[in-house]
Amino acid sequence: MIHFYMNANKNNSLYTFCLLALTSVTLQSIADNTSTTFNDELFFKSVVPIVLSATRLKQPQTESPSTITIIDQRLINASGAKSIPELFRLVPGMHIGYFRGNKPVVGYQGLSGEYPQGVQVLIDGRSVYSPLFGGVDWSNLPLQIEDIEKIEVIRGPNGSSFGSNAFQAVINITTTHAVQLDGVEIKSTVGERGYQRTLLRAGRSFGDLDIRMTVSHLDDNGYEGNDDDLRTASFTSRMDYQINATDTLQLNVGIINSLKETHTPGTLTDPFDPPRNIDESNQSIHAKWEHHIGINEQIITQASYTRHISKDKVSSIFPTLFPQFSTVLTNIDYTNYYDRYDIEFEHQLQPFDDLRVSWGLGSRNDRVMQPYWMGTKQKRDNSIQRLFGNTEWRATKNFIINAGALWENSQLSGSNVSPRLAVNYLITPQHSLRLSASRAYRAPVLAENNFNADITLQSQDVAGLSITQPLLRSTNNIEPEAVNSFEIGYHGLFIDNTLTFDIELFRNEYSQLINAIDEDINAVVTLFGVPQTTVNLGNEVNTFDNLYKANVNGYEVELNYRPNINTLLHAGYSYHHTHVGQLSNNTIEDIQSSIPKDTFNLLASHTYNQNITASAAFYYTGSMEYLTSGNPQGPMRRVDLNLEKQFDLPNKQQLDIQLTLQLALDKNKDFLNEFHLDNRAFVEASYSFN
Repeated sequence: MIHFYMNANKNNSLYTFCLLALTSVTLQSIADNTSTTFNDELFFKSVVPIVLSATRLKQPQTESPSTITIIDQRLINASGAKSIPELFRLVPGMHIGYFRGNKPVVGYQGLSGEYPQGVQVLIDGRSVYSPLFGGVDWSNLPLQIEDIEKIEVIRGPNGSSFGSNAFQAVINITTTHAVQLDGVEIKSTVGERGYQRTLLRAGRSFGDLDIRMTVSHLDDNGYEGNDDDLRTASFTSRMDYQINATDTLQLNVGIINSLKETHTPGTLTDPFDPPRNIDESNQSIHAKWEHHIGINEQIITQASYTRHISKDKVSSIFPTLFPQFSTVLTNIDYTNYYDRYDIEFEHQLQPFDDLRVSWGLGSRNDRVMQPYWMGTKQKRDNSIQRLFGNTEWRATKNFIINAGALWENSQLSGSNVSPRLAVNYLITPQHSLRLSASRAYRAPVLAENNFNADITLQSQDVAGLSITQPLLRSTNNIEPEAVNSFEIGYHGLFIDNTLTFDIELFRNEYSQLINAIDEDINAVVTLFGVPQTTVNLGNEVNTFDNLYKANVNGYEVELNYRPNINTLLHAGYSYHHTHVGQLSNNTIEDIQSSIPKDTFNLLASHTYNQNITASAAFYYTGSMEYLTSGNPQGPMRRVDLNLEKQFDLPNKQQLDIQLTLQLALDKNKDFLNEFHLDNRAFVEASYSFN
């Protein structure tokens, strides 16, 4: 199957779709001709998986108005992934890169650069979407892969539930309940190119109070031949307190510190971006209170505080060819800082047998300081208020209507309403058709509306003489990006619910897309702060504005087969056809190239006798080029092999040994020309006891 796909050219999307459909039919045939016995421990057996992210209401996956990929612990373990971003290679349409080697980038259906701004990420209900440049800082996420219970990935906009920034996709991460770890786990991982990771997890129950704590340290020298070392140390904890029969309290704390090597790739002589280490830290605290009024009614209140700081200052003295500027000094403060206060109230109820409702309101305040990017050390605020409501109405036994909307008011960009209407037709409880239409927005972050970045060169030959070159600017009143999304899909369960097959056809109509155009603006020469003259240094200024529109059509297919507790097969494919237009008479940047034509993933895992588990995965991402700061990349092909042996020791002790190989089938470029995906090997040992 892999060989066939890799050698298909312009018809590979059709071939892959046919192969996935053929796989489904073949597995059905095998089951029909094989005598098997199942028990209640199987993953599916008789219950359709429940999802939480689409409408904030618990729904069987067949009744969800959105297309959702579920990544549970079993799939996580089978993947052998060493970091959270690697898990999203299992999601159709998602593409993973590493900017400058040590900064993970998780995008969906392209239109993204160093900061993919269309993917909203939640951890236990707390948004970790960054107010600095948008997107998520995965390298400073206070979360370990071992603490994840389940990930739900909504493949498509979901502004009606989560507001601005749920623009292309939503990643909703649920961590394990503290009671699930009653003991101690010690894990050590070593790998090529200086990879060393140490992890300590401990959990304990004290009656109605359960506590879990995780401490980790990571050293990773990154890509061979590049200064992209990454060092992180983190502490996370979760406390679950059963106050009484109707009230529970969850408290999460996260602290992470990191040190990243960086400089302009390909040179060591750039005075504005020299070799250096960036010191970053992120701290968060999140509390969630759930009050159950009855079987079908509950109130959820949550509040969080997050603080992030990236310390990065550059000072250089270097020669130039300009008269009176033969030697210059530059001081640049690339520091980024933000803190966020977020509070939300949600009420879920069932006023009638055929009607369920989730409604709520929230407020978020972001305070940001970016001296270089905004041209000032003054902190800027953005306050956001939101009011949302979603309803699920069972119009008949077979028809379910999901309707919802979210009103959001931003101090920065005004008010917007994100509506959605979806209809699900249940052919049977295991087979459903869905039709949905929605509109969502992505509000500009503070930097996009306030870019005012200059480079100032101070003459070392003439006192008080300097020259300032503008680099980044923003057009006044940038509008939010918008998308109209239409989807037709099918979700079905076969073979006693052990096989799931999902296909969606979609059309996403994007408008008001924000990007930069290049303009010539002269540098200003000043003497003791007084302008003297202007000079053209040949540099272009990037000015951000609403410039483009794009229509993306395509389809995505996902298949999961779990015939028993020992065997797993997961496959996914996406195909995209893109048309790009302009909103004014500006030159069109080829943002079409930021959308890979297709992606493909295949993972198979089986547990043999004597607790030996083997798995293999193949990942493919079509040619693409990230916006603004990326270079053209050919297709990415990678094979991962994972072998694990579990030893059951006396007194409830356990030892796991794991070997993982990541094999690059080509010397794939990763985001930039200087970084090439190569083979890596890892050995991991985990010891746990109660």
